[in-house]
Amino acid sequence: RLLVADSVGVGKTVEGLAVASELLARGEARRLAVLCPPYLCEQWQEELNEKFNLDAVLIRSGTVNQLERRIPAGGGSIYSHYHFQVVSIDFVKGDRKRANFLQHCPDFVIVDEAHGSASANSTNANQHQRHELLKDLAASPSRHLILLTATPHSGVPEAFRSLLALLRTEFAACEIT
Repeated sequence: RLLVADSVGVGKTVEGLAVASELLARGEARRLAVLCPPYLCEQWQEELNEKFNLDAVLIRSGTVNQLERRIPAGGGSIYSHYHFQVVSIDFVKGDRKRANFLQHCPDFVIVDEAHGSASANSTNANQHQRHELLKDLAASPSRHLILLTATPHSGVPEAFRSLLALLRTEFAACEIT
């Protein structure tokens, strides 16, 4: 598990995909999901295809019905059927879709804009739902997880520790000064 925190435009996407590509080639991972904000879905799909020759499907509100129709009868969930996925985190964060995603989620997950999923002290329900989704994903000890962000620390130590805790739960108690 990794937190890749670097400036905008430095290559976090390629770094995350290089690790994923290596683990897929070694057979240490079989399937990949990229969780990202909806406005980045197409960009991720292009990166996966052009740089790593991985044909990923986009899973979000406007594509899910078409993807489900392509699955043969008895073919399972869209999250288990398609090996390479770019998933809108806002599509799967809610209670109705989260359970299915968690049950069939690939064994390797990259989360882009991970700072948007830090535990929020405010009343930001969207951020809270994203964080709960990632906590549930991180609960599986066998799941590979890479968090990408250009802004890992917002000045709120608790939010930063909540991101670190997704890597290892004991990091939640780290004293950060």
